[in-house]
Amino acid sequence: MGGPQPLWLLILPSPPPQGITRSSIRSLYASTISQVLIKAAVISSSFSTTTILDIAIPYAGSSGLEPFQYSDLQNLLGTVYSLICMLCAENSIDVQFGNDVDVRVLLFKTTNNGVVEDDSSVGSIVNLRRLACCGRPWQRVCSMDDENSEIILQIFLKLHNEALDSSNENIVVERFVSETSFSGLANTTLPAADDGAPRRHHNAVAVGGTFDHLHVGHKLLLSMTALVLDSYVPEETRKGRTLTIGITGDKLLQNKQFSEQLQGWDQRQAAVETFLLAFLVVNAPLQRFTSTEKEESEGKRPRTVLNNLPSELAIEYVEIFDAFGPTITNEAISALVLSGETRAGGTSVNEKRAEKNWPALDIFEVDVLDSATTDAARSNQASHGFQDKLSSTEIRRRLAKRSGTAN
Repeated sequence: MGGPQPLWLLILPSPPPQGITRSSIRSLYASTISQVLIKAAVISSSFSTTTILDIAIPYAGSSGLEPFQYSDLQNLLGTVYSLICMLCAENSIDVQFGNDVDVRVLLFKTTNNGVVEDDSSVGSIVNLRRLACCGRPWQRVCSMDDENSEIILQIFLKLHNEALDSSNENIVVERFVSETSFSGLANTTLPAADDGAPRRHHNAVAVGGTFDHLHVGHKLLLSMTALVLDSYVPEETRKGRTLTIGITGDKLLQNKQFSEQLQGWDQRQAAVETFLLAFLVVNAPLQRFTSTEKEESEGKRPRTVLNNLPSELAIEYVEIFDAFGPTITNEAISALVLSGETRAGGTSVNEKRAEKNWPALDIFEVDVLDSATTDAARSNQASHGFQDKLSSTEIRRRLAKRSGTAN
């Protein structure tokens, strides 16, 4: 395909005012997301490429002056990603069909007029102005065809136009009729959840994984890692804010199933970096980094890539050779994000830190996505397809089948 990779933006209205549940999210968002996914998949198939679809959702949670609402944000992102995964399964959108769509869910802050004027550009939840002015080269901007969505869309287009000092003639704007909508701008402030989760601020947060063929489960894990660091940080202490992403080294993966389809460390690191920068809305090509550094592996010395962002946030991608990585070599790390499947890993890390008389890490757990739904009519085939999209092994199997190397 000639020209740039297809890059679309879908701006959705705020979550349902009655609360975030699988049924309420599906009722409000499913029709529109499904229509956009199907259209994007046609482009992917027609031009033998992968269409990138950014889905931006307004969020009006805490003020930013107190520790953020972890459970609420995980519920919102997890429910939306589950819906996206199910819709892709229902509509046969996937790498195995050659019509894959790379979906990324972004969050932006909103007030009753759709814009938050004060934005410190530190956190992972930006305002609509920063989203519109970030320099990301969307070719198509989509929205629901209702009064509330139109308000947000017009503000976005106006801000985007002002930032580029030109018209939006090069952007295709498309509105999709939804089966469900609600009145009012629905600037929903979610209630704080008293779930016993840690409530201190963190300047250094870590996560680890293989991140092979990045899928929605990885995206949720990485998003929540960025959001743990999103707590209010006084300006004088912003320096030293670090996200540490441990990525399993190639040698540890040699015995994986369908290993011939495994992505190398450099490719997996690049995919994680691309996703994180999109989620953090750091997209202007000339303003992406203050600096970036890369150190190649020498023997047992891990490969590392370091992004120093203008917001004084550093993202360090480190090759790991065991289950611990930098969590037992860097005392400054104070929080670890992991999936429910690797809960025991957090305990092991804290035992190792205790041996060094280091403070224990706060552990933030990300729930495993599933296809459970209140609609009993969902087919078993779609449910199976949902689970397939959450498995790197299954993705490798399908790629091996397409290439003729599967047993």
